[in-house]
Amino acid sequence: MIINHNMNALTAYNKSNAAGKAKSSAMEKLSSGLRINSAADDAAGSAINEKMKAQIRGLEQAGRNVQDGVSLVQTAEAGLGSIQNPNLSRMRDLIVQALNGTLTGADRARIQNELENVKASINDIANNTEFNTTKVLTVPTLDNSVPPKWNPGTADIVFIIDRTSSMGSKINEVKDNIDDFINKISDNGIDVNMGLITYGDVPDGESILKSIMTSDLATFKSYINNITLTGGGDTNESSLEGIADSSNGALSYTLRSDSAKQFILVTDAPTHDNKTDVDGGDGKSIFDIDDVASELKKKGIKLTVVSDLNSSIKNQLQRLSDPTNGDYLNINGDFKEQLNTFASKVLIDAGCDNEFESDTMPTLKLQVGANTGQKFEVQLFDARTKNLGIDDVTVNSTEEGESSLQKVDDAIQIVSTQRGKFGSYQNVLEHIYNNVGNYGYSLTGADSRISDVDMAKEVMEMTKSSIIQESAQSMLKQADDMQKSVLNLMTKWQGSAE
Repeated sequence: MIINHNMNALTAYNKSNAAGKAKSSAMEKLSSGLRINSAADDAAGSAINEKMKAQIRGLEQAGRNVQDGVSLVQTAEAGLGSIQNPNLSRMRDLIVQALNGTLTGADRARIQNELENVKASINDIANNTEFNTTKVLTVPTLDNSVPPKWNPGTADIVFIIDRTSSMGSKINEVKDNIDDFINKISDNGIDVNMGLITYGDVPDGESILKSIMTSDLATFKSYINNITLTGGGDTNESSLEGIADSSNGALSYTLRSDSAKQFILVTDAPTHDNKTDVDGGDGKSIFDIDDVASELKKKGIKLTVVSDLNSSIKNQLQRLSDPTNGDYLNINGDFKEQLNTFASKVLIDAGCDNEFESDTMPTLKLQVGANTGQKFEVQLFDARTKNLGIDDVTVNSTEEGESSLQKVDDAIQIVSTQRGKFGSYQNVLEHIYNNVGNYGYSLTGADSRISDVDMAKEVMEMTKSSIIQESAQSMLKQADDMQKSVLNLMTKWQGSAE
């Protein structure tokens, strides 16, 4: 029998503490309903649980994103529905009515007036249909209160202009609109050099005139304003001499190596492209069109053609523009707008990184998943009359009415196709929403099996721990009583000694 170490009491004490901790843990789990309340409960399980919870919350938000996307698509489709019926349908009815030979000129004028009102109605719908302030049927515009910030860039631009007599009105359009083109580029901080080449049939003079490359925009404007027409037609003139690397051709300019190099050819006629000596008297070019295009491409120059849409002219001149990644624009179109578009492309090629107003509708990227890259793209549609091809619909004559009827039929087809596209977007988004819901449900179930507590099991654990703790406390009392027996023994020994 010993007294320095009460091993029985220590054993009972340890068991009571262990049972108390087990009981406390069980009570915490029963109170929270979770098996893992801290990393100490299950380190690996805790890490998995946190990742799963992040995924589940991300999927819940993705589901809300998808619903917003569906609402946006429905808004756009509803706007197109209003454009198609009654507006386009009414426009078609009016044109069919105007084609009737019993109508007078005054009658057609009244019909034309209503057509203009219908066009205005279509544009109003396109301009005012928006979701959360995002316009879905027209090109968004910049907030002019915040000046755009551009990266510094350099550009070398050369205009190559046909100055024969047939180009009179088009050269005037260049003169009238060149200010806007230059200002758009210069206002955005681009370091630009500009040159001008003009060519025409001049029997007793220089057929090709070349200006000095200049960064002074006022000087370049004077070059444009001083263009004078030559007599004659297009019999012997050719754009190739104006482009090719001869003494006066555009390719003879020294262009900067780090600049965006842009040539823009303005003509209403094809070019002679046979490699025939011009001195032979046949009036044909000594240059080959494909060789010139190859030279442009090799020097990194994009050549954009503004010319007639006649198939023979277009097919030939596209051999210059297409290989250089340039554009082919309609010389009979809106020259101001085409120059504006071209200026935007110059800014991009010159290294500008800010978005600006353009004729391209934006593509919305919807976040439809919990992780990076899980996006769905919705291409918006410009539903204004200009983009639908009905901005110039007229019924002043039978011929114009027949042409306009075809344009409206085409517009109806375009709108129907786009409505179908928006409808497919909606169907796909609803499928994505269902998939996100199912995925989130499955992931929640998996997370539940890791983190949720088995209530019955923990009740059993708490009951067991409570019983063990009470038993240990009872044994602790018994151990105390055993120590007291030593005192009794010592008392009896003392009495017998006396």
